[in-house]
Amino acid sequence: MSVQADRVYIANFGEGNALWPTARANNTVLTIDNVGVHPFWQAGDREGFISAALETTFTARGVRPTKQTAGRWYNLIDELRDSEGDIWISRQGAEIWWTVTEPGDLQEELIASTNPARDGPEVWLLQKSCRPWTNRDEKGRPLLWEALHAKARDFLSTEATFQSIANDRGYADYARALLAGEPLDAWHSTKLFRDKAEASTKQGGRTFSAKETAAMDMTRTLLHTVTQSNGQTVERRVKEKNTDLSREEWEALLLRLLGEQEDRCALTGMPLGYVGETDDLQMRPSLDRIDSSGHYTPDNVQIVCRFMNRWKSADHDDLVRRLLGKLREHYRTGV
Repeated sequence: MSVQADRVYIANFGEGNALWPTARANNTVLTIDNVGVHPFWQAGDREGFISAALETTFTARGVRPTKQTAGRWYNLIDELRDSEGDIWISRQGAEIWWTVTEPGDLQEELIASTNPARDGPEVWLLQKSCRPWTNRDEKGRPLLWEALHAKARDFLSTEATFQSIANDRGYADYARALLAGEPLDAWHSTKLFRDKAEASTKQGGRTFSAKETAAMDMTRTLLHTVTQSNGQTVERRVKEKNTDLSREEWEALLLRLLGEQEDRCALTGMPLGYVGETDDLQMRPSLDRIDSSGHYTPDNVQIVCRFMNRWKSADHDDLVRRLLGKLREHYRTGV
């Protein structure tokens, strides 16, 4: 199986990877789509798909998707349909499995939903043929998660349905070399990888991914904000900010949200910058309340770039999105 492929994807297969046995048995890469929106994709109606998704579907967190999220769902099906000769990687417990997509049409089939309370009794199963999945590199050696360099774990896992690995830092080339069984010293000797290894050692041997670190940092800030807000006794009015979730629940929720947003700012769509990935502090993930007058609840939070959180301040979310839309239109048309 050649790993000289165009793109490299990392993927989950259904909620909690529940559809992994289907993907492995059928030699396919797959995803699911809601019955209420899929006809719009079949008709090539992106705007209709997005409108229907906003009204009838829910994210993994049980909330309505944003327009950006619904648009990404539409794009994901296009990417799956068009994938040919691309590497797909999926972590399954302690093992790393991979394949390469084959030419051919997207297979569409109605199946029973694994989450009928959220998705209804049936969903569309969308499959693209691929070569047989394997959990060994091209030299025949097993691919084990714990054997990966700490830095590689940052970019070889995702909470999203699937996403491509960018190659601006050589991560896609790293994945190709890993699967080919080639030496990885050229990457491991770089400052980026050495700093991650050193940081992992300092944490008592436990390795936290960049996303886990971001979720922990945002949770720490959230809980501090809530405590300070509700604990202040001053003459001026202080906006109360409450939350009923524990630290552990928030960290898990924010990890899922980072995946749902595909590591992008919910307002600008720009890539979020994680610790060890960028020195630009303004691109770091920052937790924002969609309704600034509301509390910290799962349906009232989104993750944005730090600078965007500051710019938004207490403005209404719809106002900010409208003004960002005007900016995009201006730069697109020059008017």
